[in-house]
Amino acid sequence: MNQTKRSGIANRFFCLFAAVLVAPCGVPHDWTAGARAAGGVLRLTTADEESRQAIPSRLELRTESGKSARVRRTIVSGPGIVLDRALDLSLSNGAYRFRIVRGPEYRVVTGNFVIEPAAEGERLIEMSRMVDMRAEGFLSGDLAYSGPSTDLSLLMAAEDLHVVTRVSPGERGDRDSGGEKAPSRRSRPAAVTQKADEVAADEANAEPIWTGQVATDHDGLLVYPPRTESLNDESPDGDQIDGTRIAIADPFAWQLPVWLATGRIDGFFLLGDWLREDRRIDRIGSGRPPAEIGFKGEQGPGRYAEFVYWQLLETGLRPAPLAGTGPSETGSAAGYNRTYAIGQSLLDDDDRRVAPVADEAEFYDAVWAGRSVLTNGPLLRPTLGGYAPGHVFNASDGEQLSMSVELHLAVRDPVDYVEVIHNGGVIYSARLDDFAKTQGVIPPFDFRSSGWVIVRVVTQFEEHYRAAISAPWFIDFDHSPRISKSAVEFFGQWLTDYETELKKLPPERLAPHIKPVRTARGFWRQRLQQANVD
Repeated sequence: MNQTKRSGIANRFFCLFAAVLVAPCGVPHDWTAGARAAGGVLRLTTADEESRQAIPSRLELRTESGKSARVRRTIVSGPGIVLDRALDLSLSNGAYRFRIVRGPEYRVVTGNFVIEPAAEGERLIEMSRMVDMRAEGFLSGDLAYSGPSTDLSLLMAAEDLHVVTRVSPGERGDRDSGGEKAPSRRSRPAAVTQKADEVAADEANAEPIWTGQVATDHDGLLVYPPRTESLNDESPDGDQIDGTRIAIADPFAWQLPVWLATGRIDGFFLLGDWLREDRRIDRIGSGRPPAEIGFKGEQGPGRYAEFVYWQLLETGLRPAPLAGTGPSETGSAAGYNRTYAIGQSLLDDDDRRVAPVADEAEFYDAVWAGRSVLTNGPLLRPTLGGYAPGHVFNASDGEQLSMSVELHLAVRDPVDYVEVIHNGGVIYSARLDDFAKTQGVIPPFDFRSSGWVIVRVVTQFEEHYRAAISAPWFIDFDHSPRISKSAVEFFGQWLTDYETELKKLPPERLAPHIKPVRTARGFWRQRLQQANVD
């Protein structure tokens, strides 16, 4: 089989000043001279620049000294508040800086204004959309949202988010990432006159707001119940399954190799609550510390989670990658870490044109099939050989597959590099300016053995790991997946370390762990025997 596709870039969105990439990519507003507000009140209104329709967004407001400014009778969203199309700011006199955000598809608007008595103030902020992911067949979702359900539709609309999996507490412990208590999330006061249900109805006329899926948290595992229509489905090996999906929400957990050994893991959170919008996290509160195996600093937790997923793929396991906000009180807005599910192809054997996701069921079908891209910043729309992520290429021993990556990219943050990862190694890397000079053309790759491919775009954001990461494509020669001996040994060592931790428990607490650990040891021993590469 020989599959050759031409790669290129259809559109790129760069914010350039004096040929230097800057962030945030937005239009600065300086109202210090002209925006004086009467009686300390300034009215802000946000609208889509193209449609002129008023849209909800998020307002982050600070005083001139950098202190967060409190605005009464508003709804908290991550590090800011909801600006429900229009908002009257009743503030003390003085100078203020603001930042208006609406998810990753809109440019960030920044600026400043002065509040003074005896002058009226009203300003319209036009939000400029960089790219319409939904129009291209990509629909955004937060697959682990544990924030308040009150006003959820409005919170989603303000973040340009379409799907949310609501997480019920279940048995999960309070994992304190970073070792400090997360700030409390203020609920919406009853006196607020803006009506979220009206906003939701307005948004629903144009875009979906789907919140029907509820997952249960079991101490680091999220269990997604089946849809009714999935009951009595058959798995590929003919076994009856009930449609329940299980995802690892804590990639640092000591139990990880035991969970993987059950054979029931369907998803793995690459972007989760260790990547928070409001603060830096350089360590985790529990589980296997990233720093112990070389992942240190603010980038450590994010890069460690990614590395663990790569090792997992190297063992031949194929859970779908996921992204979500995580537990409540994280200080991140809904959809900060989001999963974009990709619709079905409009062309035979070619995913470069896809239909929009039609309903909530189709969204989750795409997610669990790995037809997805994850992000907490850049917007990535890739294909390999014309196929969306999740596709499995099959070939026979002795054949060669020649395929190209085609990449559409939109960024707000300065980007460090664009990379293609093959079996955990970088086979293509380019700085963004070098990538642009080649018109976005990535040379074709030749594949002669089984493996997997991922595309990622990493930003220069310093406070944590901010990137866009595709789900993997898989390449199987003679229907035999790649199983790496070193990757299996990685999880075998993790299991050994977990056993060491368990020995610290008193006998009565240790007993329930003995059988699962013994079963996991057998699983990884058998996997090691199946390894076909070092």
